[in-house]
Amino acid sequence: MKLGTAIAACAAMALSAQASAQGFFGGSLGRSDIDQSIASGLITSGTIDGKDSAFKLFGGYFFGPHFGAEAAYVDLGAAGYSGSFFGTPVTGGSVDIWGYNIAALARFPLGERFALFGKLGLFLWESEASDVTGGAPFSSSTKGWDASFGLGASLRFTRSLSARLEWEQFSVGPSDAALLSLGLQYSF
Repeated sequence: MKLGTAIAACAAMALSAQASAQGFFGGSLGRSDIDQSIASGLITSGTIDGKDSAFKLFGGYFFGPHFGAEAAYVDLGAAGYSGSFFGTPVTGGSVDIWGYNIAALARFPLGERFALFGKLGLFLWESEASDVTGGAPFSSSTKGWDASFGLGASLRFTRSLSARLEWEQFSVGPSDAALLSLGLQYSF
């Protein structure tokens, strides 16, 4: 009798987890704030503007009501810089950053329509710097992978459509970049 009850309980939990499993995809627009250290080695003095428009496209899967995984293409925009490099004038500088983020998700439902979530992941990034140093064009690119994490909230409008507000932090070599974004998510 106890074995039958245990098997029925396990089957009910498995069906419940399967019923709450869902795939999703979407996109977000936002504002990035790239740390000023991104221009270290490019200028020795001057000004750096790390704020820019940013976007991301994402998709993933929740394996149950609380845990999932997400993959995203993230374009953090560019940090602009100008000044001098050991006395040589530097103008029109820009460091563009983009990459792919893979993250584990934890979701905490607060009612039927609202949920909080957190993520911890790996950011595979690329940056490209370009400017004019002493009248000559300069460019360089760097690739790497570093940690990422984020916090957010979602509000479900319909069974399939939700809005997402999230803040994420991406490590980019010795620098950091934050992204505050608002987007739409479609669940299936």
